[in-house]
Formats: sequence, C-alpha cells, structure tokens
Amino acid sequence: MASRPDPTQSPGPDGARMGHNGHNQTRRRGREDAMVLGRSRPGQGVNVYFDIDGVLNLYGPDPLSQTPDDHDLWSSYHSQSMMLTYSPEMITRINEILAIPGVTPFWLTTWEKEAAWFGSQVGLTGAEEWQWLQAVGVTPSGQWQKFASIRSHLKVARPRLAIWFDDDLAIQSDARAWTDRLGAVHAHAPDPRIGLRPSEVDRMEALIRSQTSIR
Repeated sequence: MASRPDPTQSPGPDGARMGHNGHNQTRRRGREDAMVLGRSRPGQGVNVYFDIDGVLNLYGPDPLSQTPDDHDLWSSYHSQSMMLTYSPEMITRINEILAIPGVTPFWLTTWEKEAAWFGSQVGLTGAEEWQWLQAVGVTPSGQWQKFASIRSHLKVARPRLAIWFDDDLAIQSDARAWTDRLGAVHAHAPDPRIGLRPSEVDRMEALIRSQTSIR
C-alpha cells in the first residue's frame, strides 16, 4: 500500500511531493530525465517495449467482422485457445522490423515472465529470450509500475530512441507527459479492440530506420 503523503507538501511533476527542497528536487529530476536517453552522450540503437493485451493480442472478436469499413486493418486475424486473437501478418511485419540491426525488443506487460509463452505461440522470433520488465500493479509510492520500470530501464540502457506500445497509455497522463517532455521516447496507445494497425507498424519501422541509419 502506498504511504500517505505529507499534507504539508504539494504535488510536483509526476506526482512527486515537494516541500522546502521542492525546487531542488524538480531541477534534479529534470537533469535525471535529460540523461535518460544520453542527451549529454549520444545513445545507441533503438529499444522497443511491447505490451501484449490490447497491442499484440486483441480484446474482442476479429475486427474485420466488426468494422468492415475500416481500411487500416490486417488482411486476416487468428484466434487460438480462447486466449489469443492476433494477426499473423502483423507478427511477420514485426519480425522483419525487429531484425533491423540495432533494434532490441523488450516485454513490458502484465504477462511478465509468461510473455515468452505468448511470443512462442504467435511466432515472434526469439521472443523467449526477450527481457521482461516488472509491470504488475503500482509502486509503493503509487506510480504505475510500467512507467517506473521503463524510466529505470532507460536510465541504464540509454538507447538513441525508445518506442513504447501500451493501450493503457491512453489513460496514463503522467507517463504521456514524461515521454512528451523527453521527446526521444515515442509512446503510443493502440485501440485495444484492434491492436497495432498496419499504419502504426509502418510508423514504427520509419522511426527505427530514421535512427538506425544515423552513425
């Protein structure tokens, strides 16, 4: 359970509490955020962080049958074992993109260590070996665990660019504000009933190629 905040303090950026040293804390946080992607020292490569449900694994039935006038869908979707609904075409495209030199994928999903099973079932190349980050629940301070995990991970990994797909980003304003502030974290919330669309995967490829071509 999160500890009760001190009522004499006022909320700061990302929910931090600020007392007499609030301004110093804010400046320090700004410096830390600026270092996440190596602004003082250029990072290398691109990290891609994947949620599963609502991104790779759809909520609900095949969208082709539900939204026939939507022209930004994959040509087919596959349902398996009452748990999985995904597009094999999407998986093929993602495999091709992740094979670009300098790209490293990660799991950032509440499936956590079970994400490897999902990856093997849908055919994501090498997904059993992808590192997974802690993602369930909230931190003791009350922060969305996925947000805390990606912040901590990027401070160590320091890629040139990070791409983060999670349908819950649509309701996580602190996380969106953080990515907007950094500029080098591309965060996107797909429609969970559809998952990643062809245009969104194309955009991922364009972002990756724009960075991996830099030397």
